[in-house]
Amino acid sequence: MEEIEQLHKIGDVAEALAISIRAIRYYEEEKLITPLRSEGGTRLYSQRDIDRLRAILRLVESGYALSVIKTLAITREQHRTGDDSQKAISNQLDEMLAGIQTQLRKLQTLARQIDTAKSTVKKCAGCKNKPTTKGCPGCPVRQHLSEIELLNLVWDQ
Repeated sequence: MEEIEQLHKIGDVAEALAISIRAIRYYEEEKLITPLRSEGGTRLYSQRDIDRLRAILRLVESGYALSVIKTLAITREQHRTGDDSQKAISNQLDEMLAGIQTQLRKLQTLARQIDTAKSTVKKCAGCKNKPTTKGCPGCPVRQHLSEIELLNLVWDQ
């Protein structure tokens, strides 16, 4: 006996994914999802549609441009063989991974800088001087401005 797939209305999908109905319609307009329609025109979404939306949202939240997402979404169908499509998709995924690895390195560097800046700023604990160049000329924050780039943002202009 064949199981009947449950279909969901747009409001239910929006609530389940914590996004707006307009966002779902936008991804439909961009041809990233194609829901079924009832005889009355109501959009009906399968679990596969919901999973696809979830993947799109994860990429969007991670900072990927819609053009990258669209390219990834249509690559498989643009090739004549599975071998050709897997090569193209693998190349796209490699580029995405390389971008993530670059971003991770940048974030790790920033995390170290934030940690160092925090340690330096904590040296001001108990200081009664005004935290400015004039008010505290020997401030440890000021002394490390050239070494810790982030401190240039917190020190006076």
